[in-house]
Amino acid sequence: MGQDTIQTIRDAEEKADQIERQAEAECAALLAQARSQAKEETDKALAKARADNQQALHQAREKADKTLEQALASVESEIRAMQANAAAKKEEAIRMILSELI
Repeated sequence: MGQDTIQTIRDAEEKADQIERQAEAECAALLAQARSQAKEETDKALAKARADNQQALHQAREKADKTLEQALASVESEIRAMQANAAAKKEEAIRMILSELI
């Protein structure tokens, strides 16, 4: 009876060790799977953030280009107006000088 009890205890200990090894292996597999999934999700989030950043940058550049075009058009219009005003005053100045000389 003592021999049977000792064998039963050894069998139980061996089974417990086996269960512990299986649990460690499952834990390692689950941990590896969780890390892999976390990396995938991180990579996806990073890719989305980069894409969103590129889109925002593109939109900002387009807006800046439109603003620049509008500013250039405004400046060109103002230059034309100043040139026309200068040309009109030139004629008037020439007439005043001629009238003073004559």
